[in-house]
Amino acid sequence: AKIADLKVISRTSVMQYRGKQDVREIGNALRVSHVLEGSVRRDGARIHLNAQLIDSRTDTHVWAEEYDRDLSQMFLIQSEIAQKIAEQLHAKMSASEKLAIESKPTADLAAFDLYTRAKNILLEGNNQTKAEYLEAIDLLNQAVARDPSFLDAYCQLAYAHDWLYFGRGNGPDHPPARLALAEAAIQGAARLNPNAGETHLARAQNLYRGYLDYNGALAELEIARHTLPNDFRVPRLIGLIQRRQGHWEESIRSFER
Repeated sequence: AKIADLKVISRTSVMQYRGKQDVREIGNALRVSHVLEGSVRRDGARIHLNAQLIDSRTDTHVWAEEYDRDLSQMFLIQSEIAQKIAEQLHAKMSASEKLAIESKPTADLAAFDLYTRAKNILLEGNNQTKAEYLEAIDLLNQAVARDPSFLDAYCQLAYAHDWLYFGRGNGPDHPPARLALAEAAIQGAARLNPNAGETHLARAQNLYRGYLDYNGALAELEIARHTLPNDFRVPRLIGLIQRRQGHWEESIRSFER
């Protein structure tokens, strides 16, 4: 197997299994061979995390580890866990995948905290009000002000502006300035890494939601899917575009994927 064959299930899918102990049932429902579970606790400047990898076909533990580290080592712990899982599953890791695992999204933990709080708001999707979207935007603006090299924060900022423009948060918010702010965030991401899958995905969202440019968005998604092979957002957005184009069978297949 390649590391790219591993998949991360969306938060919405995972939440429904919280508290359930039947790992075989979870594995069958999500069509995965292994499940990673664990817990994390913060105590001041320390972080305690335990993780265990379970073979969902046999309900047996393959690997387990506990970490008790300084909070500043949070990203290092994540990298260690990812590499341990790859080793346990005998996954072949390319040079670019190894680099992605070892890279930090930001060196500023305060910026990461702001980003995480904003992302939690945006993950609620259609349930959020305009005020909550604006709160997320404010948090993300603070994050990129603290760390102007925080690519993921720029992309989330673009999503938030585009979603507001498109009609989330209890109705459309169509001033040209809203689109200009989204495009400025995408330009910020592009300056940092124009080839990143996240950058192309953010641009695709902008072309679709801001301009209804379906062909342009699909071209960006074609590029994004090569570096984000298991990111559900790519086929989901393709499906949304195909549905608007009246390509029903293709849309269904994209949503199924």
